[in-house]
Amino acid sequence: MNEKQHPIKNKIDNKDLFVLANKLVCNFITQKYIYKFSTDEENNKVSLRKYQAKCGISHTTLQKLVCEDGYNIPLAVLYVILHYENISLSNFFTELEIYSNTEFPLNKILGA
Repeated sequence: MNEKQHPIKNKIDNKDLFVLANKLVCNFITQKYIYKFSTDEENNKVSLRKYQAKCGISHTTLQKLVCEDGYNIPLAVLYVILHYENISLSNFFTELEIYSNTEFPLNKILGA
């Protein structure tokens, strides 16, 4: 474990980390891909059904994903989104790390 990583002290911390990590991933996907796609020329939000029709993810799943609190996103859903967006897993996680450090710093949120 390097100097920047802090050990998780107990299962309560793990649960908090899981919740925050899911929220981070969902918020990032929402901002980076879904809302970018589901806005019109005047930058007004339009129906999630437009994104659903293009990538084949159910409307219910998209509603959970765009919820501010996020949800436990299955890897299969992440893969479908990345496939549709033509983004590799490595690029996704690189961009997610940058987003995390600026918009959603887990270390600060967890008090690490």
